[in-house]
Amino acid sequence: MANPDQKIILIDNAFEEIKNICLNLQQDTDVSNSEIKSLLKLIINEWEEKEEQKTGFGFR
Repeated sequence: MANPDQKIILIDNAFEEIKNICLNLQQDTDVSNSEIKSLLKLIINEWEEKEEQKTGFGFR
């Protein structure tokens, strides 16, 4: 992606979508903020592991 502004827009859009998903999950299931944070951490860890397997590199 050559245009850094496009990347920022995509990241901002993804952030808003994830935020809305989390808010809807909380409204639908009454889960706590800490449970949402735990879920997001699990998703991030899983994503990083798959990314590391594909590329041989991690984000850390």
